[in-house]
Amino acid sequence: MDKSSLELQQADDELLSLLDVFAEYQQLQEAANGGLKRGYFDLAVAKRTAGYRWISPDMYSGRARAIATVAVDEASGTITYTPRTPSATNNADKSEQSGGLRKRGAKPKTVNNDEKNENETRKVSDDPLLWFGMLVPPALKDAQTQFTTTLDQLMRLADLKQQLAHKLDALNITLA
Repeated sequence: MDKSSLELQQADDELLSLLDVFAEYQQLQEAANGGLKRGYFDLAVAKRTAGYRWISPDMYSGRARAIATVAVDEASGTITYTPRTPSATNNADKSEQSGGLRKRGAKPKTVNNDEKNENETRKVSDDPLLWFGMLVPPALKDAQTQFTTTLDQLMRLADLKQQLAHKLDALNITLA
């Protein structure tokens, strides 16, 4: 085999690899589109079941936090997805409540049971479904599940898009 046939074989292998990633990207995109459709449909069913005024942006908590964070490193092109953990939320709540520094040597206050119950009921739950009451429609739970699953798929899509761009650049360099 000569040098040109080796270069063509390498370009052919890179093209096949690119097409494999592209096929996976298309399948995942169709699955994510279906998941979003089902999630929005379940949300519409929940609104119809519970009432349009009951499930609306007016019912959102003012202390709402993102359920996941996404970090994109533009230099390396890596995408990091981290779901929020309850322990991290509790630590953030404690630091907000304490006001920064803690007081050492302070005498503990005596709190009766009524005050304890009031403080416990004031806490906002980490689960956004509980903003809409204790008995949420099952369709609302299904919508939450669909959207979280689809979020994972969308993160995988973003990763595949980065891979496609790198493979296309490598193929262009090989063919040039």
